[in-house]
Amino acid sequence: MIKKATIDTFLQMDFSHIIDVRSPREYAESHIPNAINCAVLNDEEFERIGTLYKQNSFNAKVLGASFVSANISKHLLDLQDKITPKKPIGIHCARGGMRSQSFFTVLSSIGYQAILLEGGYKSYRKEVIRYLQSPLPHRFITLVGQTGSGKSEIISSYKNALDLERIAKHLGSSFGAIYGLQPSVKSFQNLLFTKLKNLENTPFVLIEGESKRIGNLILPSVLYSTYQKAPKILIQTPLEMRIKRITEQYGKISPIFFENAMQKIAPFMKKEFWQNAKDAFNRGDLESVAEILLVEYYDKVYKKESYIYTIPYQTLNQVHAAIDDFAMQYYA
Repeated sequence: MIKKATIDTFLQMDFSHIIDVRSPREYAESHIPNAINCAVLNDEEFERIGTLYKQNSFNAKVLGASFVSANISKHLLDLQDKITPKKPIGIHCARGGMRSQSFFTVLSSIGYQAILLEGGYKSYRKEVIRYLQSPLPHRFITLVGQTGSGKSEIISSYKNALDLERIAKHLGSSFGAIYGLQPSVKSFQNLLFTKLKNLENTPFVLIEGESKRIGNLILPSVLYSTYQKAPKILIQTPLEMRIKRITEQYGKISPIFFENAMQKIAPFMKKEFWQNAKDAFNRGDLESVAEILLVEYYDKVYKKESYIYTIPYQTLNQVHAAIDDFAMQYYA
């Protein structure tokens, strides 16, 4: 008998591993965070079986079974030192069909505690969308402040924080694409869902007051409106510290990256200052670049946020303590 679990039960279980048996292309597009890909059909095989199935379903099943058997045999040896019969293992394919059932049958017959996700990855995605479109149970505290004030490092160093920039792999500004390729929309949603679920029982969640778009990604409307309505703390930092932080953060960008980013902001900056920033970059004066961009672009273009509390940034420990004190009083 196949042991199946609904998505609600599946997400609550303590699996040693979640095995995604879909093709590498399906997995690369998006997957359950931390799931490992053990494809029972590779991309070419998956496409070949799909084409043959339309012509002769029985022959497709025979050929598919041969591919699946060969691939599972390879995965078993690779997984031997990773999985244990002492803890349950989650398994899924796209819809909970033959691909995952085949792997389930083999693992179960050996003695592993295999659990099949009912409805497969499709049921997981339905739950992600439902969750992100529903009212969130979290109590947020939102950090606002000028570019370079240190909000990102406060968020990244805080235990109970939703680090949107890290999840989106983008710093949210015209120069924010320093982390390379961003995740797909589905992957971004999956990562948000996982992190939000993990933060449900925390006293409050620290978050930065990002705009709705982070690079090429759009935040879910419910999440965005929820943290925008939350109490906001202004992080206050002297200009010289902001310049230093921006110089350190962006100091290694390439000339091509800099040129592309400068083209994006050209319509929003006086030509004189825009050219001064380019000249400073070309002579290696990065602190001057940072100062010009902060004073003549970011501080002028970015809207001023309302807030109910101010914390002068001196040290991380000092800021963390001040945030905790504020939250304790606000959410008492």
